[in-house]
Amino acid sequence: MKIGIVGAGLGGLLAGALLSKENEVVIYEKLPIVGGRFTNIEYKGYNLTTGALHMIPHGADGYLAQLLKKAGCNVNIVNSNPDGLFRVNKKNHPYKNIFNLVGLKDKIKGLKMAANLKIGKVDKDISFGEFLEDIPLALDIGNSFTGWALSLNAYDTPMEEILEITKNYHKFGGPGIPIGGCKGVIDELICVIKNNNGKIITNHAVKKIEIDDKCYINPGENDGENEEEFDIVISNLSPKLTENISNVKIIKEKEPIPSKGIKVSIGCKEKFIEHNGVLFTPECERINGLNCPSNVDKNLAKKGYNLIMAHATQIKDNVKNEIDIVLNDIERLFSENNISNYEILHIQTYRDEIPVNHASNGTDLNPIVNDKLYLVGDGVKGKGGIEVEGVALSVLKVVSEINKIK
Repeated sequence: MKIGIVGAGLGGLLAGALLSKENEVVIYEKLPIVGGRFTNIEYKGYNLTTGALHMIPHGADGYLAQLLKKAGCNVNIVNSNPDGLFRVNKKNHPYKNIFNLVGLKDKIKGLKMAANLKIGKVDKDISFGEFLEDIPLALDIGNSFTGWALSLNAYDTPMEEILEITKNYHKFGGPGIPIGGCKGVIDELICVIKNNNGKIITNHAVKKIEIDDKCYINPGENDGENEEEFDIVISNLSPKLTENISNVKIIKEKEPIPSKGIKVSIGCKEKFIEHNGVLFTPECERINGLNCPSNVDKNLAKKGYNLIMAHATQIKDNVKNEIDIVLNDIERLFSENNISNYEILHIQTYRDEIPVNHASNGTDLNPIVNDKLYLVGDGVKGKGGIEVEGVALSVLKVVSEINKIK
């Protein structure tokens, strides 16, 4: 089959790598580079990211890692140990010690809550915030986790999502860092696609997708210009943008709601984070957590320095004020560790047409539009899909469906 893919983000490239083994694949990308929000930008000796945090939520064992192996990509993902620590009262605590930080009554409630979550014995129709709200520290920790993983606060996170995330965590484990960062993954996908004789065409913004008996992609300015015919089209654009340039109704009863986030990249000579997992920060006003990917791959930072990445959920609409709150959080955290010599390298916000998630968890759509048009990416993640694991889930579902048709 001849398959056209619109958008060379992680979802488009992953689908292309898997499908190009037995199909003719052409990928169109409007930018001069590929990878979307999952690649690197070199700056001042650091490898910063266009979006992600140089971290894969389920490490070397999750959905993304499995599909990369299936595609033939040689990506080395180093699993985190510990998965994460929680900074409470100026000290970093493992998860198992968190219950010792509250009184006996809350400790008993917390242990029961954790057991019920593990076995799925909870009300699926409530939010994660409602589930946690009886214990203030638990709610703070819940907000820290959902903010880091989903760019949502706990009250905006459906309990059904958390139950599925919990299952996936117990199945695959916690996060990992790919050697080479995000670009290490993207470079391998490009290599596989080219080895399979697939085409990646950059600087081509697709203007129109026409789905009829056949499928047509028009990457030109005018109708009919450079129009190419395909058996199937896969869009790595958001569901909304795909609908805007196609003749197919995609968004029906369920309206996707983008989440909003702020990411800050920090350069620092001193060690702020000793481990290669996440440092969750439930007591911060905005920051949800930080990680230090250069603890795994020193090439991600300039020689003798560390690359630290902080993430915060954007709560209010005034972006400048939100960034100021984030920077105040960073100043307080670093001063607590007697670190004054650090550099803010990059501040990135996700909102409007280019959010971190085109559809927040619980509002994402079905990736199968019809038997000729499919969606991949963070607008169609599927239940329990954290960040790029959700992107991989969408690709898994689409590729399986296409292979059935074939």
